[in-house]
Amino acid sequence: MLESQILVENLSPFVDTKRPKLCSNTPAATESTTTTAYLLPNAVMGYPELSEEPNSDWDQSVLCRICVRLPDGRKVQRSFLKSESVQLLWSFCYSQIDQSERNKPFKLFQAIPGYYKNLYYGCVSFEQSGLANSLISMTWM
Repeated sequence: MLESQILVENLSPFVDTKRPKLCSNTPAATESTTTTAYLLPNAVMGYPELSEEPNSDWDQSVLCRICVRLPDGRKVQRSFLKSESVQLLWSFCYSQIDQSERNKPFKLFQAIPGYYKNLYYGCVSFEQSGLANSLISMTWM
């Protein structure tokens, strides 16, 4: 059985290092405004630029509130538009961690009593994903 670090090193030449396509409903961000995190030694994933948080003046039927439990135990909350991409959740979590930990890969999951659902970096909206008004946990990989 291979050690996990050796496995990652052996797989890294086969990882596509190009930036993933952004969703069609997410404005394209330039390279200078996109936050990046390292998932594997040679792979870079670009997170979309985090938009300004909607305030209480917005119609509440188009907003959703997400609470994230960070690995250090803190809970942070933010409002998103239900039509926005869940990719912004990764951008929000990335913005909440310390600069010294930004090179660590992380995963997000939704805890449901008796079950948990891993979240995937995809191009669906908060409304389509069923994440609107829920608690999400972030852990280091």
